[in-house]
Amino acid sequence: MDVTSSTAGAAMALKQAQGQMNFGVKALNQNAEQQQATVEALMQSAGGSGGNVTPTRGQNLNITV
Repeated sequence: MDVTSSTAGAAMALKQAQGQMNFGVKALNQNAEQQQATVEALMQSAGGSGGNVTPTRGQNLNITV
């Protein structure tokens, strides 16, 4: 078995896997940024319209008076 060729093959496979991981991380980051932009847009549109989208919606708040 040629050690040099198997080492080179492993290095190439690792480099390809690194590229695929970087692509995946970039895609996830872009998706998160889009979701954040959507939330910010919803918050702005609800601010002046009396809508029901608020920063605390969906969080269980126990408010006693």
